[in-house]
Amino acid sequence: MLARDASPDDEGELIDRIYEAAAVPELWPRTLDTLATLADCRAAVLISTDGAEVNGWIGNPMIAEAMDIYTRDGWGARNPLSDRAIARGLPDFIGEYDVFDETELEGSRFYLEFMRPNGLAWTAGTVISGPTDTHITVSVHRPYVMGPVERDRIDRLTQLRPHIARAAFLAARLRLEQARAAVQALAAIGLPAAALSAEGRLKVANDLFQALLPDVARDWRERLKFTDREADKLFGLGLQALRSGVSGLTFPVPAGPDSAPMVVHLVPVAGAANDIFSSTRWLLVCAPVARAGRIESGVLQGLFDLTAAEARVAKGLASGDTLDGIASRYGLGRETIRSQLKGAMAKTGTRRQADLVRLLAGAASFGK
Repeated sequence: MLARDASPDDEGELIDRIYEAAAVPELWPRTLDTLATLADCRAAVLISTDGAEVNGWIGNPMIAEAMDIYTRDGWGARNPLSDRAIARGLPDFIGEYDVFDETELEGSRFYLEFMRPNGLAWTAGTVISGPTDTHITVSVHRPYVMGPVERDRIDRLTQLRPHIARAAFLAARLRLEQARAAVQALAAIGLPAAALSAEGRLKVANDLFQALLPDVARDWRERLKFTDREADKLFGLGLQALRSGVSGLTFPVPAGPDSAPMVVHLVPVAGAANDIFSSTRWLLVCAPVARAGRIESGVLQGLFDLTAAEARVAKGLASGDTLDGIASRYGLGRETIRSQLKGAMAKTGTRRQADLVRLLAGAASFGK
């Protein structure tokens, strides 16, 4: 941790840490802790918002309890400092007295009921706006008894702001490229796929999924929508369930005039729930029911992170075998095979054995 009066050399090391954190999100808490120290503050946080909704946050240990209250009680929608920072439109860090007078501050419920009781009374913060509706707020805080953050400390943070902004944009770009690689990998095995935002908006799609637009699904501003009403209803309800912690969603889409019936699977993008820079949260995979093929166990393991045993059971079922048949072939108990099946279903976001088989039936180009 930096000393209270960090030297330029220390700040150079901090800049390196900022860019490292763009690639390794686990480094952000320590980096934020150093930013707080640079401003003689205690707490530090980085918040991603989409309008008034908090998409996610990363903070140092000092702010964890307060942020739980902030998100639980909806204080993000009542944060006047962020609103005024966005309206100000300047690329700098600001403190309370840059946008409030004394009367406003003393009459603010946000400050009196949330900020001061949680040790966040005085702030040095900035809002970074990108090409989308997402804003990144970076702020450091100190208790009321310490008084406002001094101007020279705020100015030092402003000098670091370009690096923080570039790191945020770099992180977002890296996550988007990872999502693009995932959907292209699914195209290589013949599956239409797309990556969606937390709200269900289409972010990235492979060519096979693009071919389904607009007959099977449509790219609407609020979220992706399926043209079949019942399928879209299930999709909408499923998105709500996923945001509440359900691990996966599977629903059927009936045949259209120019499309085969299919089973759609929606699963969380690995790690996205804990990465506030990720614009993609769900991976949507379409498996045409009419197709069938042999499945390579190694591909199953890589695609869904299955163990060798889980992939073996999944492949056996997709090939038409039964649990008893698989158990007999490998000399294992039926309960062992059932346990491996449960693991495969959990990782593929399916709830029934039939759903798992339908998902794997979509990969006709799989080979031994």
